[in-house]
Amino acid sequence: MSLHPVPLDRKHFTLKRWRWLILSLGIIALLALLYSRIQSIKENQIMVSEFGIYQGYSPAVYDGYQRTSDFLRLSDGTRLAYDLYLPTKKGVQAGQPLPVLFKYTPYGRAWTVFDKDGNNNLAKLMDIPWYYTPMLKLRARLAPNGAVLDHVWRTKWLGDMLYAGYAAVVVERPGTGASFGQLKFTPELGAKETDEILNWIAVQKWSDGKIGMFGDSIQAQIQFVAASTGNPYLKAILPATTWIDSYSAMMFPGGIQDIAFSNFYVRANQAFDFLATPVDQDKDGTLLAKARAERQNQTLADTVKNVANAPFRDTLTLTGQNFWVDFNTLYPLFERINRAGVPFYLIDGWYDICDRDDFLIYANLQAPKRLLVRPVDHSEIESPGPDVDYGAEVQRWFDYWLKGIDNGIMAEAPIHYFVQGADRSAAWKSAAEWPPKDQELTRYYLAGGKADRSVSVNNGTLALTAPNGASADTMVGTPTVDTYTVDYTTTTGKKPRWSAPADPHKYPNLRANDAKALTYTTLPLEAPLTIAGSPIAHLWLTTSAPDLDVFAYVEEVDPQGNSTYVTEGSLRASLRALSQAPFDALGLPWHNYFQSELNPIPQGEPVELVFDLLPTAWQFAQGKRLRITIAFADAGNFATPVLNPAPTLELLRDAGHPSYVDMPAINNH
Repeated sequence: MSLHPVPLDRKHFTLKRWRWLILSLGIIALLALLYSRIQSIKENQIMVSEFGIYQGYSPAVYDGYQRTSDFLRLSDGTRLAYDLYLPTKKGVQAGQPLPVLFKYTPYGRAWTVFDKDGNNNLAKLMDIPWYYTPMLKLRARLAPNGAVLDHVWRTKWLGDMLYAGYAAVVVERPGTGASFGQLKFTPELGAKETDEILNWIAVQKWSDGKIGMFGDSIQAQIQFVAASTGNPYLKAILPATTWIDSYSAMMFPGGIQDIAFSNFYVRANQAFDFLATPVDQDKDGTLLAKARAERQNQTLADTVKNVANAPFRDTLTLTGQNFWVDFNTLYPLFERINRAGVPFYLIDGWYDICDRDDFLIYANLQAPKRLLVRPVDHSEIESPGPDVDYGAEVQRWFDYWLKGIDNGIMAEAPIHYFVQGADRSAAWKSAAEWPPKDQELTRYYLAGGKADRSVSVNNGTLALTAPNGASADTMVGTPTVDTYTVDYTTTTGKKPRWSAPADPHKYPNLRANDAKALTYTTLPLEAPLTIAGSPIAHLWLTTSAPDLDVFAYVEEVDPQGNSTYVTEGSLRASLRALSQAPFDALGLPWHNYFQSELNPIPQGEPVELVFDLLPTAWQFAQGKRLRITIAFADAGNFATPVLNPAPTLELLRDAGHPSYVDMPAINNH
């Protein structure tokens, strides 16, 4: 018997084949999706902790938060308003004690944006785009309690910390917001208040007794004051820029009144009062009205208005106390802070008003410490940005000290700073100390050049060799002085660092300003030049005027002549006396700015002015030029007395009176 093959139905075979193919592809796709999901889960479980990167150590275990407000009472009976933030999961509040983040602030624990007439109170504080008001009105109408901007809205990383298992408390200082009492700035009183509040937080049912403090500016200053108490519940602080000495940092840099900052500060603190928010129990605002009445219209704005009456660092109050040292300095507390040893992570910005002071604080305090220097100003110091994941650093810091998570942050280099102008991939540098070990001071002598008044009054050059007996210039036979009549219209613009506590700074092209000043510029650079640290100016001048305000700027000039601001320093000539700083000043010049040391310029006699410029880190690009600009006014920003007629001066640069700037160059070899 023979077997014959069964005839095939070609149509049936083709359909069957396609069905198997489609099924196989579907299975493959499903497996690929499953594999991808598994890999994603694995990747999310990978533990990474390095500068600006944090993953897997302390994941989000909550998905929301709840804010409530009430009063706590100090031992003297003063009622302080506070907001409490507790994390929630699916609407259910955390049921176990948590580590607590604490801010003590005079700037409002929460802001009520619109008044009863619908006016936007936020616009009194800062410049806002035209579309903000309708957006905020829509938020107020649609979101639960949307008329109030709380601290999670204002501090973006705080929400992530709540989700990761932290509680937060924001307390308004006496005489501010909805708190009763009157605001006073004696360090002893601030220490007493923070000590009591820390003790109160530690025993609350939602607190596990481990507390960290955060906040910027005066909110950073109070963290160091709190640290000086040695309170056992304060485990770490995160001060984002503050002063070692508010006289020279903010109010009178170089002994010259900073009106850009003081004018802003007066306006801002008036706005804070408008933005004040009643606590939950104060439904009709009665208690808020009583608190305002109790402070008798005494606000931070009034304090700043009075600083013009204290133009010297040895100014005394009516009670015989030093207006600046006894109330507005940090260094008298250094011994107590060091004894307490509270770990701190200090945040600085290259455009911040307290730029120099943060480095001095870091140098003088010996607790476990870290320093982060960002390319930002005062308004941006705690904000997210393209430079670094700031929230990651915050969480790494508090996880280590409050949760006991060994994430390696304390094994890293203690200082991280951003070099502006460098390629972003290589902009962040680390250092074991400040100034960096690879810093080499390079002396640039102010020298003559070829006159071109479209560039500046003198269009000078910078030389790396000292002037000889015949000439201060590389061009033989040129004069060894630059004669200049003060131009009081020179300015760094309407939004310098000094007016940027709430609004971002924005320097103009300084080309127009340079044309009215004295400039000294290198040839195009043959290779990139990096600086990191504080330039120090030595300037010789003569004049018949009894006094002058001197402003020195470092700038980068492109091939088209456009000039970019890098940093600056200033000094009132009559306050030029050098002295010994009452702390480690990192070798920088120190001026007492005492009225008792006031010394007018001797008519026609050479005087030397020595002062530092604010620290910076900048890479000057190959083909661009380094410029030092010397001006004698910063209109709209500093209160320089206007003399009529404007005085004439001579800036000297001969062998006996060499004017120069020591630049903190970085040796890249």
